[in-house]
Amino acid sequence: MIEIIPSIIPQNLNIVRERFGKLLGLVKKVQLDVVDGNYAPSKTWPFNGNQFEEMMKIARNEEKFPYIDDFILEIDMLVLHPIEYISDFISLGAKSFVIHLDSTDHIEECLRTIKNAHCEIGLGIKPSGDISILESFLPELDFVQFMGNDRVGYSGVDLDENVIDKIKNFHQNHSSVPIQIDIGVNQKTIPRLKEAGVFSFVSSSSIFNAPDVKEALAKLQDL
Repeated sequence: MIEIIPSIIPQNLNIVRERFGKLLGLVKKVQLDVVDGNYAPSKTWPFNGNQFEEMMKIARNEEKFPYIDDFILEIDMLVLHPIEYISDFISLGAKSFVIHLDSTDHIEECLRTIKNAHCEIGLGIKPSGDISILESFLPELDFVQFMGNDRVGYSGVDLDENVIDKIKNFHQNHSSVPIQIDIGVNQKTIPRLKEAGVFSFVSSSSIFNAPDVKEALAKLQDL
């Protein structure tokens, strides 16, 4: 069975609480998109409004992140200079990270910080990204996350069909590396992406826009 990882693009912690609550007992891992407004035009918690202090209270153990003991929390770092924030999210309770190749010149430092905290690490690459740069970091990675479109940081974006061949070629050359995909994941695209070599599928709108979250997850997992 494939792995479905629900993605939350939160404007505030109330949305996190609401959506985590709907997922309780249904999945092991949840991905939280954090967007700073620089790497991608949109902003999410904790970068939007005046919410960064709220995150720091959690990182200082003054408060607790919602449902942190019930899920493996994966942080998709859609930010420039992610090394500035990784330690705070580790303190918050995150156990897995996606760092994007084009977000920093300090990939090695990011990988080292995450590995030293015994967290999982994946590198994210857009359809327009250079696979040869990614390949140099493969020995340090737990997985690779292909983005289904260059338009990151938004929900409901369509899959760029060109990414399917890119995934297929990568899988043929690196069959032991787990492949995850985010953006454009739905009932129509999962079978083709699975055939190309993808195992883990990150989805937001296909799950949370459905009338019944449990039923939506089951339909995706059975593909």
